[in-house]
Amino acid sequence: MTLEELIGCLECKVSGEAGLEVTGIHCDSRSVVPGGLFVAITGESANGNDFIAMAVEKGACSVITDNSGSASLISDSSAVTVVVVTDAREALSTVSSRFYGSPSESLTLVGITGTNGKTTVAYLVESILQEAGFSVGVIGTINYRYAGTTVAATHTTPGAVELHRILREMVDAGVTHCVMEVSSHALEQKRVESCRFSATVFTNLTHEHLDYHKNMEEYFQAKSLLFSLLKEDGTGNAQGNAGKERSITDPVINIDDTWGHRLSGELPFSLSYGLDSEAQMRPAEYRLSNDGITAVVKTPRATIEVKSDLIGEFNLYNILAALSVTYQLGVECRVIEAGIRALKKIPGRLEPVAVPGGRFRAYVDYAHTCDALERVLSELERVGKGRIITVFGCGGNRDHGKRPEMARAAARHSTVTIVTTDNPRDEEPGAIIEEVIIGLEDVERVAPRLTSFSSEGLKGKKRCFTVIEDRREAIRYAVSIAAGSDIVLVAGKGHEDYQIVHGVRSHFDDLEELRAAVTELTV
Repeated sequence: MTLEELIGCLECKVSGEAGLEVTGIHCDSRSVVPGGLFVAITGESANGNDFIAMAVEKGACSVITDNSGSASLISDSSAVTVVVVTDAREALSTVSSRFYGSPSESLTLVGITGTNGKTTVAYLVESILQEAGFSVGVIGTINYRYAGTTVAATHTTPGAVELHRILREMVDAGVTHCVMEVSSHALEQKRVESCRFSATVFTNLTHEHLDYHKNMEEYFQAKSLLFSLLKEDGTGNAQGNAGKERSITDPVINIDDTWGHRLSGELPFSLSYGLDSEAQMRPAEYRLSNDGITAVVKTPRATIEVKSDLIGEFNLYNILAALSVTYQLGVECRVIEAGIRALKKIPGRLEPVAVPGGRFRAYVDYAHTCDALERVLSELERVGKGRIITVFGCGGNRDHGKRPEMARAAARHSTVTIVTTDNPRDEEPGAIIEEVIIGLEDVERVAPRLTSFSSEGLKGKKRCFTVIEDRREAIRYAVSIAAGSDIVLVAGKGHEDYQIVHGVRSHFDDLEELRAAVTELTV
């Protein structure tokens, strides 16, 4: 494809030959190959304009930049074409989509955004669409998967170049529907700017990523960008804001969430779900138990009977989101019911670990926000009869404000809270823990017996906490003191199979560690 074809719809100033052939799109100078187009992006830790010379040295035939002064960095090399734009991120999304043949236009693309629930909703939507006979691809937090191919996820939503390459591969592999988790970072950084979504979902908005977004309002505005990317129906029969044509489907929004309720009011059309009587998609009746969820959901045209192995009210919300968006896409109610039944579990989402003899129950969950931890523990407290023993930590290089709040959420519902290391990244694990335990000022601290794993120090304590910096030892300790009808929850990392300590990534899997501890300490 020629540079001229790639930049045809951009408002830009071109210096040099526009008819040259482009072999690939690159925003990392290290990946540039001869004939490549390098797009200089200003990131959080590096400025792509500083690497233009390196990209040219590696054979870039053209450079896109939003810094007109960067043209001088390319010396007098007349072989290199410089394209100056107003927004390099938006340009990267545009040229990536064009280079790969605008793949989102050939897919029924479902976008899911929100703080919590995205992964579970994506799995549910995938199961329903597969039940309907479609070939389904998924781009999300756990992995990117389609047509028998599974790739470990680098980000919840990949960068623009990788994203459009994956979408192209999906189309070429015969995928008809793609379900995508869309992060606020991806929306703000315009990674999905050139995607056109057939359907969208908003799950909720709670305290998270405020290390990146300055406040909740900015976080909300970033999430809201998704709903401007819906495909229009093209009929002109229904008009939205400012005469804009109506989307081919209405955004699906959780109106029980405060921010969702606001979003619903700001959009000209939407399909609401929730437990509130105002919701268009709501259960007329439902039952939550240790065995799962049953519900009868009212829709504008029919009822959908829900039977699911997933547990908890938060998963009822996830089910409502999934059935609402597939209902919007025209999937038959009986198929929706079958797709929900078919999904038995989601990796790292309240995932049970078998305990010999059922001596206690044990789970691993990805809950790494205050709201997610609160919801999971509330559900375990509701269905449990014994103590709840919670192991959790907080990630490094992330929002400091949520650390004590996570601790308060854990302590509200746990008999024993064990504070440990999560992914400290470049921070000192002990320093993170000190910020966490600020939220436990009203809870008694006890010393763990790491040598014998004795529960002596915990007897008779209604609510208490202890600190075990080593995550493996923390999990082992939790298992060692569990008995009877107790519940052990290891929270924060879920499906992740690594830990980053002092910037070094090494293998660590909560499921593996919990299973090993259960096997060793309960025989």
